[in-house]
Amino acid sequence: MVKYTLAGCAWLIAMLSFATETPLKTTDFVYEPQIRTVLFYPTGSDPVAAVLQPPVVSLQQATPLILEFDELGDKINYYRAKVIFCNVDWSISNLSDMDITPRFNEFTFEQPQLSGNNARVLYTHQRLEVPQVKLPGNYLLVVYHENNPKDLVVTRRFVVYNTQAVITPRITFSTGITERTTNQQVEFTIDYGTLNVGNPWTDLKVVIRQNYQWYTTITNLKPTSVREDQHIAEYRQFNLENNFPGVNEFRFFDIRSIRTLGQNVAKINSSQDTTQVYLAVGESRSREGYSQVVDQNGRFVIDQYEFSNGSTEADYVRVFFTLKADPVKEPVYIWGALTDWQTSNTNRMTYSAEDQVYRGSLLLKQGYYNFRYVVAKPGNKLDEAWFEGNHFETENVYEIIVYNRPPGARADMIIGYIMVDHNKRR
Repeated sequence: MVKYTLAGCAWLIAMLSFATETPLKTTDFVYEPQIRTVLFYPTGSDPVAAVLQPPVVSLQQATPLILEFDELGDKINYYRAKVIFCNVDWSISNLSDMDITPRFNEFTFEQPQLSGNNARVLYTHQRLEVPQVKLPGNYLLVVYHENNPKDLVVTRRFVVYNTQAVITPRITFSTGITERTTNQQVEFTIDYGTLNVGNPWTDLKVVIRQNYQWYTTITNLKPTSVREDQHIAEYRQFNLENNFPGVNEFRFFDIRSIRTLGQNVAKINSSQDTTQVYLAVGESRSREGYSQVVDQNGRFVIDQYEFSNGSTEADYVRVFFTLKADPVKEPVYIWGALTDWQTSNTNRMTYSAEDQVYRGSLLLKQGYYNFRYVVAKPGNKLDEAWFEGNHFETENVYEIIVYNRPPGARADMIIGYIMVDHNKRR
């Protein structure tokens, strides 16, 4: 086994990037096409509820994180992983392995599990329990082929927070006139107590996420006022820079069974080798009023009804999506956790002028899925509301993450975190 003793993580990044076709990305990314269904979540007493949570843990509680993924095919490979500490902007910090991990920074996966006899598509299931780290902050989990840290497989972000600052949030409809019926506004105060914050106007850095994903975060907010005698910073912006579009509840479909039609499934074609699932034809919701639906905020759960263990007994099926809508100039994508919150040729839809529909397909593991149809606008901006509608009543989860770099420190630490389920359904 090859081991590396490095003075810092930055040298490792250079080494990894030099020898891989795809340089190391400090984002959630899959480097090999046969790697599917990546799940990263904290452990919990309720397995289903745990899978739906983001990889965010408290430094004090020491809750382990679980990484799972499948590798299509009958070949068994073995993997290792390590963690890298990142700053607030996800640049690589100068901290060493000894600074961030109590033991050697190389983790071994559990024994791979072969897919069950009922699976038409063969795969191996991989699982890793990520050991505890020593510092609060942004981390990148890097998975690579055993004995070769240059051969990257998966990267996943996770957050470890310290409860040193108290965040008091207030989420409401937008104060903008035209945005009042569509947007949600995030205001909050930060009580940094006895922390040594030299200049709270610049030293407190805030990131706000909607529905657990990093692609539409709000950053670079500055306090609108600071009560230095009380160590409280207030964030009540007036130019809508703290606004998120409410969008709409996610669409969903249920493919936990391929013997019966689940919700929003129109047809199933099964053969000895493959299964094709055709979803009910969807339509644009941009002109519809808001309709309350309980969703999972874009995430998915792997499960199947016929056998007890979805991790290895669930099969992979080809799912066909159809959207009846007028054409748009920009590309249209199927989007959500099922596509890693990314856009690529794999999840891009094609338009049929004859049938006046968009079509696309994805190879997915059996489970319960959320998704949206999005339009990719110029400047790499996604318009989630084009086909989905935009409503301030929508249930969305918001996370507020507060960073600070203590005097003399070499990286940004997370000093406060809070999650708020806005418009939660009782």
